[in-house]
Amino acid sequence: MLLAFAAPAFSQATFPSPTLTSISPLGGKPGATVELTLRGTDLEGPQSVLLNERVIPIKSTKPNLFSMTLPADLKPALYDCRFVGRYGVSNPRIFEISALDAVESTGVNAKPDQALKVGLNSVVQGSFKSNTPHWFTIDLKQGQHLTATFDGRSFDTRTELLGALSAPTGRELAHMRGGLLTFTAPADASYRLRFNELMFRAGDDYGYRITLSSSAPPASGGGKPGGPRPIQIGQTVKDTFLPHGLTHTFDLAFKAGEKFIIEVHSHQLGHATDPHLVIENLAKDSAGKETLKPQAEVADAPAITPVPSINWLSRDPSYAYEAKADGTFRITLSDNFNTTQPFELRILKEEPKPAPLIALNPILPGAKTKGAEMGSSNVPRGGIAALEIIVPNRNALSEAIELKADKLPAGVTCLGGFIGKGQSVGYIAFQASADAPVGASILSGIPQSRFATFVVADATRDNILYRTTGAPALGVTTQPAPASLQTEKTDILEVAPDAKLDIALKVTRHADFTDALKLKVLGLIDVAKAPEADIPAKAAAGKFTLDVKALKLAPGDYGFILQGPAKMKFRRGVEELNAAEADAKKAAEAQATAKKQLDTANADATPKKAELVKVATAALKTADTTKATADKLVKDLTAKSAAKEATFIVYSNPIRIRVKEVAKK
Repeated sequence: MLLAFAAPAFSQATFPSPTLTSISPLGGKPGATVELTLRGTDLEGPQSVLLNERVIPIKSTKPNLFSMTLPADLKPALYDCRFVGRYGVSNPRIFEISALDAVESTGVNAKPDQALKVGLNSVVQGSFKSNTPHWFTIDLKQGQHLTATFDGRSFDTRTELLGALSAPTGRELAHMRGGLLTFTAPADASYRLRFNELMFRAGDDYGYRITLSSSAPPASGGGKPGGPRPIQIGQTVKDTFLPHGLTHTFDLAFKAGEKFIIEVHSHQLGHATDPHLVIENLAKDSAGKETLKPQAEVADAPAITPVPSINWLSRDPSYAYEAKADGTFRITLSDNFNTTQPFELRILKEEPKPAPLIALNPILPGAKTKGAEMGSSNVPRGGIAALEIIVPNRNALSEAIELKADKLPAGVTCLGGFIGKGQSVGYIAFQASADAPVGASILSGIPQSRFATFVVADATRDNILYRTTGAPALGVTTQPAPASLQTEKTDILEVAPDAKLDIALKVTRHADFTDALKLKVLGLIDVAKAPEADIPAKAAAGKFTLDVKALKLAPGDYGFILQGPAKMKFRRGVEELNAAEADAKKAAEAQATAKKQLDTANADATPKKAELVKVATAALKTADTTKATADKLVKDLTAKSAAKEATFIVYSNPIRIRVKEVAKK
């Protein structure tokens, strides 16, 4: 888990894009049919949910309520659950697949005498809809273990859970601390469990899913420091930090000419830690006495340049080294937070392959808001969308990366992207055809993505919580793009380090979009200093100039993209309106037919006239009611689907330049 301050995703963009703020329940059993409550925005036209890469059809039964049948072959695990509908794919929320039976707590168990019966090796789940506790009873035999676990952040909820287990007499015997309650029954009895939210907060965001296991309580941590342990290039040591700030010590021998990277992974694995790495040169004198000479002291990961769209806070240190002579490093590792959380010490011979790419959802630069929003990545029909790609722990030895992705939604093409040598930020772009069908898929080639877990209105008052998930999802929305931009040349553009480079652009516009465009260069230098491209109103072409000398770009290859806002009107609920208008037309035809039938009945001269008039009158009355209902629905939907102005994000294709070496005289 990562706490950071950031500009909000889609902070200046108001076009529709599905957002999930909560789901309930938080899990299910393979093969079961689940009634899933989804809360959020732009959840129209439901098609399916994605559980990681699995596509599961859903059916809307009531507003915000969807029925889905879980495949029987789903493996027990935590899955990223995303909604797929008319406007594309949403951000993920955690959904657990477990073989354990679940007891649903609806809040009727708000008092001890209303406690729900539960058993060992099961799950209890629900949400706090009011500021009252939820009560349960569990029968335990003497010597039986009970381990109750819940981590709200792992389930994308705001819930900070408190729990207590009490004897039949009411005396409390065990408490939940840090999401863990352990108890061993001293006698056969029916014990009571009470769970409540820490601050008694309530609402859709305050769900829980507690596993009640019969496993023995976990052994308490806390190791002891020992002597230096030998470690080799290419080796990874997995361990836990020592308590009270005590240190682990390792000796690393190396040869002249060897290149290697020393990395610590703990904070980026999701632990609230602050690893501290000290590297010293170890030598021995003629008498065998050790001497230590400082080499480096590293507390945090190297800074990422250009700065990404979120403040990428990583407290895990990394150090790259090229040996000029044989030697030995004495490596000392501790946690500034004095935890006993896990860590991995990695001595890498070369950069990890494939590179640890992490995708971020697009935002517009220059956001004025203080908070953060959840976002998702969707390509408009006929347009281009991009993902920002971060590669942590890069250094001067890091090679350039060509960005690619496969398993795209139908009708979508990957335009690629590029991250230069030693750089940490790049953009990968995707283009949808004008008739691309609505849908979504999990991309391959980018192993991870990062999202804001909750909307934060003001980051000065509340921390922004980010979660790292699996591969990113890309969706297609029914909304057409206001415009898309393509460079006239798609190959590498070469320029001298003291020259200017003119780049010609072609602009494809939606018929309703005629405004001027102002786009920022992203991925080349920090966005605050980045040059801009101006496209005049109604123009189908334009150009912008890169002053390479002014930008102080060193010789080498660079990749970047153009991005900016575009305002265009869109109509929400057009599909429902079209269907309602078609129904109204049928109702009008049925009404006209009923009137003719009544006219025919009135003109009848047979003894059956009275009966025919009665039947025709009833039919006309029904037709009139149906027509009035259909007309009212059309009127209501017409009002709701009135065209409104929205801000879209417009992109160019990825652009690649090569700053040439200065010719030697």
